[in-house]
Amino acid sequence: MRILFLAPQPFFEVRGTPLAVLHFVRALGTLGHQVDLLTFPQGEPSPVEGVRHLRSLRLPVGRVKAGASVAKMLLDVPFVAEAVLRLASGRYDVVHAVEEAAHLIAPFARLLRVPLVMDVDSSIPDQLRYSGFATRGPILALAEALESHALRHAAAVVTVCASLTEGVKGRVGDARVFQVEDPPLTERADLPTGEEVAALRRELGLSDLPVVLYSGNFEPYQGVEMLVDASPLVAGAQFLFMGGEPDEIETLRARARALGTQSRCMFSGKRPPSRLPEFLAVADLLVSPRSKGENTPFKVFTYLASGRPLVATRIPSHTQLLSDETAFLVESTPEGLAVGIREALGDPPGARARAEQGHALIERAYSTARYREKVARAYAEVGASVRGRA
Repeated sequence: MRILFLAPQPFFEVRGTPLAVLHFVRALGTLGHQVDLLTFPQGEPSPVEGVRHLRSLRLPVGRVKAGASVAKMLLDVPFVAEAVLRLASGRYDVVHAVEEAAHLIAPFARLLRVPLVMDVDSSIPDQLRYSGFATRGPILALAEALESHALRHAAAVVTVCASLTEGVKGRVGDARVFQVEDPPLTERADLPTGEEVAALRRELGLSDLPVVLYSGNFEPYQGVEMLVDASPLVAGAQFLFMGGEPDEIETLRARARALGTQSRCMFSGKRPPSRLPEFLAVADLLVSPRSKGENTPFKVFTYLASGRPLVATRIPSHTQLLSDETAFLVESTPEGLAVGIREALGDPPGARARAEQGHALIERAYSTARYREKVARAYAEVGASVRGRA
């Protein structure tokens, strides 16, 4: 099929949604579909075979951070205009829209009679609440109304986790929903050993203490600040943070200095996905300290696939995938994180056992091969629906 894939994100950047978009369009390309990917103008080139990358009009809005922002709302205007013009050309069999693009394009897709695949990576109204951008008022009400309209009129809905699937079915009982969880970015077999790991330790100035790794963006809901606050409570470990913007890193460095743990909190800044295996290999323990949310973080699938022990907060975002058999689940507080980290580092056999269970879970249900199968199954049914309409 000819697919217009709408992703209102900087592309490519190393963070959850752009990574999910990259893997989805790559899978569609390998299935033989013709994909036009429309994104924001920001981001690095990332060519994908079978995918033509288009960018919307550039505006002087500066950096587009993760989550809701005024910059993102401004960029949505030329983005949607470009999408509508392309839909009106009649070249596409289906429009696949991620996050708010689905809400904004749904009325036009309905008018132009182009089937909509709504990609629910997260709930936009929930994002607005979690970020504090809009906890009430007209913006939140409009987002909820647009989301409901898009769900009612979508030909199919793609979700990334059970809670989002249940939420969609609870709101639109007859919705055609396909659950396609994010694939791991790397596998245990890809992790380097020996001199490559030693070189990274030297580059980062790591000591001989066990390494506790967090990777990802530093948005408030990720709980990174809470992990820094846990560092004084775990004297026998060093904390490595991979990601974050320069201003966010400086804020957390100042926090670590105030806590007296600046020598045990290392910030590498953003690194390309190609270097993630090195960081996973240098880590003794991985942490997902997210404080709120419903969708399972992209990073958790990679964490489990790496075969490293994992500490994660006991919130729905994690518990719909993780259990006490596959990870150390803790309360969403600095004290809770510290307890879990000390337990994992203090019980190597128990930590290895949970890590093996987590790795087996990925191999069984969430591997890259299983991901491609799920995308293929979803688009086989979407294709049948499009042919039926024709």
